[in-house]
Amino acid sequence: MFTNARTPWLRLFLLAAFLLLVIAPAKSHAQGDTEQPAPAFTVDGKVALASLIALGDGHLLKLADSLRMLAATAEAQSADWQKIRQPLTRVDELNIAALNWFALPDGTYWSVQEGKAVGNLSTRAYFPKVLAGKTVLGDLVVSKATGKSVAIVAVPVTRPGKGVVGVLGASVYLDQLGARLEREMDLDDTMIFFSFDAQPLVGLDWDPSLIFIDPTRLGQEDLSQAFRDMLARKEGVSRYVFRGKLRTVLFRQSPVTGWWYAFGLIPEERGAKQPAKP
Repeated sequence: MFTNARTPWLRLFLLAAFLLLVIAPAKSHAQGDTEQPAPAFTVDGKVALASLIALGDGHLLKLADSLRMLAATAEAQSADWQKIRQPLTRVDELNIAALNWFALPDGTYWSVQEGKAVGNLSTRAYFPKVLAGKTVLGDLVVSKATGKSVAIVAVPVTRPGKGVVGVLGASVYLDQLGARLEREMDLDDTMIFFSFDAQPLVGLDWDPSLIFIDPTRLGQEDLSQAFRDMLARKEGVSRYVFRGKLRTVLFRQSPVTGWWYAFGLIPEERGAKQPAKP
């Protein structure tokens, strides 16, 4: 449904989702008793948020499915990097931008892009979970190989009678995934989106400078309270002031990644895009 997300009908749909907002008074945490007009989302706004979640989670799920298919092959079950490299390269070509890798149970690993790595993955919190047979989808880390902020997708490789003989994984570049979502949804200057995990760390954001930041540690109580409120709920509406602007976002936690996704509006900003998006 969203394979060609830049088509005019989808852009019109997203614009309509927010043009149909109704205005209701709301108090900002930072503004005390000063009342500010803020939009209350309609059903169409909820559909737009669902589209964001479907696109974001969908890219990670497609990548996990590709890795699972490879894990079922004789090449992957050989645990021989020379046999795994070519089919893993095809996985890389068919999916979102990521460092694609194979690791042995001791944490030694190789990547399509860089070959044998000097680091070791055994100390990563997600690694024992994959060795226990679980799929990891969306753990946020700083890549040992590239130093970039990434989301981990990883699946176990099992061999009959041998158990787990390795791990196939991808370290998805969060800045590139965020930029792709912005292109696919063809957002205008008034629309904002982001995601965050339970820590909370920002995973996706239309301002790449905010990726991997803990919003509760920025010294802005209004923003901190807004994120604490969102973390306490599965879904809802949040209003807060950031960079001098009132933000109104509709949010929902994804059962797939565990991330909270937020999609919203900056009603007072019109015209050209700002150089630094909040």
